[in-house]
Amino acid sequence: MKSKIIIFNILPLTLFALILAVSALVLYEVKKNPSNQNLINSQLIGKKIPTIKIEKIDFFQQKVKDQTLNIDKYKNNFFAVNFFASWCAPCRVEAPLIEELSKLIPVVGIAYKDKVKNTKVFLEDYGNPYDQIGLDDFGKIAIDWGVYGVPETFIVNTDGKIIYRHAGPLLYNVFKFEVLPLIRKK
Repeated sequence: MKSKIIIFNILPLTLFALILAVSALVLYEVKKNPSNQNLINSQLIGKKIPTIKIEKIDFFQQKVKDQTLNIDKYKNNFFAVNFFASWCAPCRVEAPLIEELSKLIPVVGIAYKDKVKNTKVFLEDYGNPYDQIGLDDFGKIAIDWGVYGVPETFIVNTDGKIIYRHAGPLLYNVFKFEVLPLIRKK
């Protein structure tokens, strides 16, 4: 009987100590190398963008079933692809920097699992920096692009290859020290 009581008392303490040790190790690694916090490797870096038809949003007709985004118009130019959603709080945070990015290169927006009317309200409230906007109703396009969640931003070079991916909201330091140098190299 005493051995059962000891096991029931020691087991939670052991689990708590293990969780604490793993958490401390993760925090140590993040503090040691903070630049890797939003770095998620992408299988698409250095590869051509996925050739998927993406329904274009026309805010007057809601969505246009027979019309798709024209990615070919960016041939031989740098451009960005930004996955966003009206329900995404971090998308609101990054909106001013997506606007700044759109002043340097065209930005294609892809509304992820969103309703057209909600996307329209979001863009009215936070500005519309997008050259074109596509709709990813069910998240299939995001899967093909390897998106983990919104927001995510990809930079595509003049050869149509993805050269950069940022998971999470685009913040000032990332914009200044990672994105701008890539664009200036073009």
